Order: sequence, then C-alpha cells, then structure tokens
Amino acid sequence: MARYSFVARTRLGQPEKGTIEAPDPESAISILQGRDLVVISVHESKTGPVMIGGGKSYHKSVKAADLVIFARSLAAMTEAGLPLLRAMEVVGEQARSKKLQSAINDMTRDIRGGSSFRDAIAKHPTIFSPFWVSLVETGEASGQLTRGLEQIATHLEKAGAIQRKVVSALIYPAILTLVAVVAVLVFVLKIIPTFASLYAGLGTNLPLVTRMVMAACNTMVRFFPLFLGAVILSWLCFSFYVGTPMGRWQFDKFKLRVPLIGPLLQNVSAQRFTSNLATLLKAGVPILHALDISITTCENKVVASVLEHMRAGVREGRSLAEPLSRTDIFPSMVSQMIAVGEQTGKLSSMLEEVSEYYEEQVNTAVERLTSMLEPIMLIGMGLVIGTLVVSMYLPVFQISSAVH
Repeated sequence: MARYSFVARTRLGQPEKGTIEAPDPESAISILQGRDLVVISVHESKTGPVMIGGGKSYHKSVKAADLVIFARSLAAMTEAGLPLLRAMEVVGEQARSKKLQSAINDMTRDIRGGSSFRDAIAKHPTIFSPFWVSLVETGEASGQLTRGLEQIATHLEKAGAIQRKVVSALIYPAILTLVAVVAVLVFVLKIIPTFASLYAGLGTNLPLVTRMVMAACNTMVRFFPLFLGAVILSWLCFSFYVGTPMGRWQFDKFKLRVPLIGPLLQNVSAQRFTSNLATLLKAGVPILHALDISITTCENKVVASVLEHMRAGVREGRSLAEPLSRTDIFPSMVSQMIAVGEQTGKLSSMLEEVSEYYEEQVNTAVERLTSMLEPIMLIGMGLVIGTLVVSMYLPVFQISSAVH
C-alpha cells in the first residue's frame, strides 16, 4: 500500500485536500469518487503528481464512455453549485480523450468569451451530435441544464449498453468464421499438398472423396492469386456500391430482411427511435425538431425514410402513428402504442415504455441469437474440417486393410 495526496472538490464545490492509502493511483481515485468527491489530482508523496487520465491512459478518439463521463461529471458539478466555466475546466483536466480534451478547452474559451454552452458544443459536430445540441439548448433556455445533461448521460448509457450487446453477439460468429477460414486455408495450402505428394508416389487408387478434395485443392492453389484478387476486387466494388445512395439504401434494406439478424435490427431501430424521441420530448423539444434530430441520428436509411414520412405527416396535421402503420419496418406495437399516447396526451411516457419494452426484447433476442449461432457455427466448422481430415486419411485406412 502506498500513501497518496489528493486535491478534490465536494458536491458543494468546496475544495478538499488530504492523504489516502491505496495500492495504486487508480484505486485511490476510485476510493475518493466513492466518497462522492470530484477528484482533481492524485500524487504519491515520493513520486510527484499523477494527474487523472495520465499519459498512459490517454487515447486519441472520443468513445461513448468519454461522453457519458463528461455529461455526468458536468451535471454533478453544476448541480453542486459550481459555475459552468469552472466545471468545464475541471472536466477538461479529467478527460482521458485527447480530442475531447481539446474540444473542452475550445468550448471553455468560447464560454469565457461570452458564447452560450449550446453554441460552444455546436462548433464540434464530430463529437456532439444534434441530439446533444438540442437538449443543451433546451436546458439552457429553461434553466435546467443539469437535468438536460443527466438525460443525455442516461440516454447514452442505454444506447451504449444495447450496442455492446449487439456487437458482442455478432463478434463471436465472426471470430469462428475467421478461425474456420484460416484452418481451411492451412489444410488446402500446406497439409493437403503434402498428402497429395505422398499418395502420388504410392500409385494407389484413391477414394472418390479424396480425389475430389485434392482436385479442389490443386485448383485453389493454382489460381490462389487470382482468387485472392477477385475477393479484394469484390470487396472494393461492394464498398463503392454501398457508398452510393442507392447502394446504401438497398444494403440497409437487405440487413433488415436477413433471417435472425433482421428482426434483431428492427427491434434495435424501434428502441433507438422511441428512446431518442421520448428523451427529446420530455426535455421540451418541439415534435418537428425532435423528428428532425431523430432522422439525422438514424444510421439506417430505410428507417430514416419512414421517419421522414412521419415528419411530413405531422406537418400536414396527421398523427405520428399513421405512417408507421403502413410499413413493416417497425413492429406493429410501436404504431399502436404511439397512437394510444397521442390519444391520451402522454406521448413521451408511452414512448419511454415502448423503449424499455424493446430494450428487453433486444436483450432477449441477443441471448437467443448467440445460443443459436454458437452450435450452428461449431457444427459447420466440424463438418468442413472433419471432411478434409477424413478425406486425407481414407487412403491410409484402405492401404492398412489391404495389408491385413
């Protein structure tokens, strides 16, 4: 255990200094944060200061977790009565992302020069989405900036949790596929040619399966550069096509129709849309502006087109639920619950309930998808590799039988 000196602030913004024993600086910081303190610096008495997010912990990009910490810390300090400018300076010192830290420093200078917080973050669209800008703008106008920041942090945490679940469900099959491809290439390029040379010297009549596998292997080895070039060219053509508006539209539509994956992505889209709209409406953002933001932040172009029809209908005085009822992109429950919310005047609450429901649906679907794909992938790998192994050893078994 080492002794560390620290500088921190309480939730009321009062400075606090002292010492603490901990095995390392990170543990010391965790202990202090557990005491509800905003840590400014920690250093071991013999080694000098170790600032939060020191050199080893810095990263260049801005991760979702960085934005959550930024919103949470800023909300906590402003709620404790710390002025926004001072809170920005403290959060900037704590930021672990170099890009975010640079943006915070720029925003601090803008605010010190008389700019509003909304205008300051709007200058960094690659970090802060229109969702951020709108909630901050509404929070500043209503005098509830802290509440707006807390809503942003909560929303980002939920969105991040769902995204991690979906990504983790898709990573495992991708890893298994990569392992299978590498194993097959090793067999085809190294092991099977060795067996082929051995059997050619024996001059025996090989089984049909062995001959078929060896013929396929010879073809692949002979034309491997051409095959590899075709794969690379196909990928480049696919990337170019997906980069076009029509290609992106068709690919996004295809993803929503793929068995197993499509229904999961539809539920994710429903959860994300209802969560975004509920958060914006609860913050007091006008419905048309909230739909504009939902469209801007929507990654799937097919889903975005449905939202555009919804926005056009609202401008003409129609209900939100009407365009959704005419499409199968969102589950029917979404349009029905939105219709009930509009009729009862509790749209934001109803959207929040729908979001929570589909969050549970996504979690269940991810678990089901993982449990289904794992045995399918393992059986597929076993069949392919097993066929290659057996085809190479069949002649050995034949020779052994003939000898006996």
